[in-house]
Amino acid sequence: MFFITTGVILYVFTMDYASEKAMIEITKELKSNEDEITKLLEDPEIRKYIETGKPPKQKLPFTTKNDAVQFISERYSVQELARIREKVSKGLNEDEKLAVYEKLLEKVTDDELMALKVVALKEIKKK
Repeated sequence: MFFITTGVILYVFTMDYASEKAMIEITKELKSNEDEITKLLEDPEIRKYIETGKPPKQKLPFTTKNDAVQFISERYSVQELARIREKVSKGLNEDEKLAVYEKLLEKVTDDELMALKVVALKEIKKK
């Protein structure tokens, strides 16, 4: 029983940690892409949400960092997140960045991707 409990706790902690790292990477990538930030801020509802915290009228699947982290941990395994993190930490050229981005897009809808970007932008604006 002890080993099962320890295993479950370790798994949950690892997933949270890996998901948090993935969210940090999404935020870094968005921060380096001024065009994407400008495009997001052109939407008055998103701009208002970023500035005031009032949720946009357009329904996003999630709007908080915790929800985004949970979403990532549900969609991607620890191994997938670890592989992505390893690739990113070694440095990527443009083709490799595109390949990683396309791999991430395989498991998210357009609305979910928009929500990830909005949450990342909100995190950027907090700092």
